[in-house]
Amino acid sequence: MKILFISDIHANIRCLEAVLKAERDADLIYCAGDLVDVGLHAREVVDCIRDRGIPCVRGNHDEKIVRYFRQGKASLTHPESFSELNAAQLDDDHIVYLENLPESIRFAHDGIDYFMIHRYQGYELIPSLYAFDAFRGDTAAEVPEAARAVVLGHTHHPALCYLDRDSFWMNPGSVGYNRPDDPSSATRYMTVVDGKVNFHSLMHPHSLERKQLGARFLELYPPRPTGESEGEKK
Repeated sequence: MKILFISDIHANIRCLEAVLKAERDADLIYCAGDLVDVGLHAREVVDCIRDRGIPCVRGNHDEKIVRYFRQGKASLTHPESFSELNAAQLDDDHIVYLENLPESIRFAHDGIDYFMIHRYQGYELIPSLYAFDAFRGDTAAEVPEAARAVVLGHTHHPALCYLDRDSFWMNPGSVGYNRPDDPSSATRYMTVVDGKVNFHSLMHPHSLERKQLGARFLELYPPRPTGESEGEKK
C-alpha cells in the first residue's frame, strides 16, 4: 500500500496539483492541516481536499481564516494580507468545513498505528519516548503488535525521528512553501510504501519561496496610497 502524506498547503493549489499528479498512484492520502492562508487560491484548495474526501486535521491557519471570516476581516477588492484575501474567497460552506475539521485523527495501515495532528507544542519537536506516549495518550502495551507513529505538520521541515525501534514521529514538510532557512523552494511531502517512509522534494514551475509569494501578493494587490480610505478606493 502507498500512502501519501501532505501538509501546510496554504492555499497554493498549483503546488497541490503538482503533488497529486506526481503521486497519482497513491492508495490513500492524508493531510496534516493548514489548507489555507499565505497563498492565493483558498477556495480551490478547500474544494480539492473536501471533494476528494482526503482526511485532514485542522491547522492554526485554518482557524485563523475562520476567525477572519467570522469577524468580517475579508476583502477581495483590496486585501492587505493573504488572510483577508483568503477569508473573502471562501463562503459559509467552506468555513463550516474548516471549522469541523478534527483536531486529530487516528488510523492504522500496514502494521502502523498513526496519530495525526497539526502540531506538537508550537514549533517544538517531540523530545522523548515519554513525551511521545503522553502526546498520543497511550502506551506501547495498548498496541503491542503495531509500530506507532505521530504525523505532524506546522514546522514546514521534513523530519523522521525514531524514539525507539517501533515508535517514531514524522513531518512531511510543506506543500505550499518552505521557510526562509530551507535552501530549496521544492515542494515537500512524504509517502509510506508498505510501511517504509520516503522523503520527496518536487521541483516544478509553481514551487515558490515565502519571499516570492509575498512579492506576488504585492504585485497583485499593491498597497493603497497613504491616506486613501477604503471608501475612496472604491
